[in-house]
Amino acid sequence: MTASHEVSYQSIAARILGAERPSWAMRDGETWCMVTPPGHRSRRQGWKLHVSATVASAHEVLERAAGVLVAHGCAFKFAVSPRVTADLNGVRAARAHSGKFITAYPADDRQLHLLAEELDRATDGLAGPAILSDRRYRPGSLVHCRYGCFSAPRELDDEGFYRGRLQAPDGTLVADERNPWFSPPAWARSPFGTPARARTTGSVLLADRYRVREAIRFSNRGGVYRAHDRRTGRDVLLKEARPHVGALPDGTDARHWLRYEADVLARLAPLGITPAPHEVFEAGGHVFLAEELIDGDNLRQWSADCALRAGGRLPVPVAWQLARDLLRLVGEVHAAGFVLRDLKPTNVVVRPDGTPVLVDLECAVRADSTAHVMGTQGFTAPEYLSGTDYGPAPGPEVDCFGLGATLLHATTGFNPLLAPDTSPARPPGERLTAIVEAAAPDCPALGSLAPLVLGLTADAPDRWPLEKAAAFLRAEPTTPTASPGPALTGTALDRLLHDGLAWVAATADPAAVHLWPRPRSLPQGDPCNLQQGAAGVVAVLDRAVRTGEAPALEPLLRTTARWLDEQLSRPGRVLPGLYFGRSGTAWALHDAARTLNDPELATRAGQYALGIPLDTTNPDICHGLSGAGLAQLHLWHTTGDGRFAERASVCADGVLRLLTQADGGVEWPLGPPHRRELAGSGSYGFGHGVAGNAAFLLAAGRDLDRPELVDIALGGGHALCAVAERRDDIAVWPKGPGRAERTGLDFWCHGASGIGTALVRLWQTTGEPRFREYAELAARTAHRDRWRQGTGTCHGVAGNAQLLIDLAELTGDDTYRVRAAEAAFCLHARAALRDGRLIVPDDTLRDFCVSYQVGLAGALDLLLRLKHGGDRAWTVDPRLPDHTHTHPETGRR
Repeated sequence: MTASHEVSYQSIAARILGAERPSWAMRDGETWCMVTPPGHRSRRQGWKLHVSATVASAHEVLERAAGVLVAHGCAFKFAVSPRVTADLNGVRAARAHSGKFITAYPADDRQLHLLAEELDRATDGLAGPAILSDRRYRPGSLVHCRYGCFSAPRELDDEGFYRGRLQAPDGTLVADERNPWFSPPAWARSPFGTPARARTTGSVLLADRYRVREAIRFSNRGGVYRAHDRRTGRDVLLKEARPHVGALPDGTDARHWLRYEADVLARLAPLGITPAPHEVFEAGGHVFLAEELIDGDNLRQWSADCALRAGGRLPVPVAWQLARDLLRLVGEVHAAGFVLRDLKPTNVVVRPDGTPVLVDLECAVRADSTAHVMGTQGFTAPEYLSGTDYGPAPGPEVDCFGLGATLLHATTGFNPLLAPDTSPARPPGERLTAIVEAAAPDCPALGSLAPLVLGLTADAPDRWPLEKAAAFLRAEPTTPTASPGPALTGTALDRLLHDGLAWVAATADPAAVHLWPRPRSLPQGDPCNLQQGAAGVVAVLDRAVRTGEAPALEPLLRTTARWLDEQLSRPGRVLPGLYFGRSGTAWALHDAARTLNDPELATRAGQYALGIPLDTTNPDICHGLSGAGLAQLHLWHTTGDGRFAERASVCADGVLRLLTQADGGVEWPLGPPHRRELAGSGSYGFGHGVAGNAAFLLAAGRDLDRPELVDIALGGGHALCAVAERRDDIAVWPKGPGRAERTGLDFWCHGASGIGTALVRLWQTTGEPRFREYAELAARTAHRDRWRQGTGTCHGVAGNAQLLIDLAELTGDDTYRVRAAEAAFCLHARAALRDGRLIVPDDTLRDFCVSYQVGLAGALDLLLRLKHGGDRAWTVDPRLPDHTHTHPETGRR
């Protein structure tokens, strides 16, 4: 019997359990519902079974499969809801995890074979995609198997995440790799025989016509390839659609939409606005579309590169020509009877001559049709995405919004995805208006097009139609003079800070595994660390109490410090790094203990820090010895205990040894007399490369009276200056050697922000003008790119603005403090109302977490420093010079 789609998965499982239901356990989680028999004890690892399904087939698949599994007393889990099933099977799902609807955990391999055969028979004829990570029981079966961990991992891997580790026959532990291809450990023999190996010699020929040259990208939908058409002698683009991926309740899937896209292209290509389709064909059950290959970059990359070449801003004439061209394309689509629904920068390719072309038109629909709602948040009109799942095609106004949002992104780099307000929500147009008005003064291209962008992104019914937009663009462009944007000061700063700290207090749960809910976009990590665990948040609470900003939070600081203290007493692997390891945790706990005047807690934190192992093979700040060494230096300064100084020196020696022994590393453009020991670093950035390693060796050499370490750090600084590329009054850096495609990064971990963080400290110690020059170029890069960045500390505004405060503190130039406040305003502009509080979203821009490096705590740390001054967190700096900022009310630096 087929279960109704109105029936929950859990009710199906409960009905099948029947009289046995009281003795079985059924527990819902975030993604899975786990079902276990009485007395169940999970094996550590082994071959497990996966059963795939689509949203349409899932109820019947569960009904049939659960009957088999319960009859054999086998533990299993299933997707917790149809929404999760759709996400696991969606075209944007992670390829290594996609397609899995049910996971069964056999007691042994004998039961595995028995269950596989019965599950295959029970689900025969139902729909479900292939699971890329697994071995299929037989061609066309929904049943798959994979060797892996049976229970959640209890030990951190080297990167600081709880990922599964398998025990090899010799007792060694190896990663439980989840790849989008079948890749069991060499010692685990496949229970269903060895799969046929794909031919590895020669290139792939499809439809006896298309010779695949290279894979451009892969997604769960399938690959996109560059291929040579033997019939025409030209290269083409091949797009692939896998069976049952992205399946909708009506049974359509990625194959249907690829065929549909070919039909849309056939109608629009004669207008010269899209690629021309050549052929649709099947191979191995997959559908392929061969279409014209458009040379060029997508609009997101093209506009960023164009702005970079012009010193960080898109030129006004270029922006106007782009707006006119895009308006023409959209107008021609509408005249042909279609609505795009998904106009966005990555769906536009700009040819080398600057002409834009529309690509990836699977969301385009006839204006008089009905369709499932599709689009991209931030670029598709919000009132359309928030409607019913299926209904009449939207009107042309949905593409007007997409055009305005695309122009906003092209002129500023701003991603118009807005984290949702809770009820009562502000109108999206109101929020975008505030952003445009704030970004326009410092972005002349946006300032020139602001009336157009505001009109196109206005809430219905006030949104401009294309005719009004065309009338605006018939005028001659004017170039407004760039001026500073708004700065976050006064009551606006106070509210963002007050509301954020209140959110931190409201979401703490000392009874939970994670003191604050962890970032859902990342693998589960150490709940105590600085990167995404409690340590960074405790440090922010400490600063809030210590500066007098929020003395009422002292009880919460005491509770959370005790929580960290208790966690550190538990057994488990301890990693040394500052951010992903426990060095930052010990640092935060010791500082909190001093604020709380709790000498016993401070002693325990110090003892814990003395026990952190320093036998890592990683030299960097985030995971390795440079970060651990900074923590040891800090604790030496705060305690006077020479053991910390000795351990900091050991860390410095270890960093040099690891980099000397490294197989490869960054290019070192300098010869003698510049020392090149840091050339073994993996990148130029602060989190994982030369800048961070140099910053630690500088501090260690200065404070431990080891001038050779300072000399090595100076060599790193000169190398960072040498590899910089100046663009007008900014500078950009490659990620590392041979990484020209990543030039222009300006993050803390990679790029200008972190590099400037190291260079300004080298200048402070040495007085070398070149270091200050490039630190200031890096700061201008970070400031100019503030609208392009996300919110986080590691990869966004919260971290980049810290460099601006560094420059203000260390040079005495208060201009940089004003620029930091301007950058902080970007956080305010992105904040969403959550139960009446204005809260900065995390790095995803759509979700909320408290974690320091990727969420709210890092933003609050910036705001506290902006308001009260003081040292930058997680650095070991000398006493600030006399001209440093002192807050007039608190007297604090």
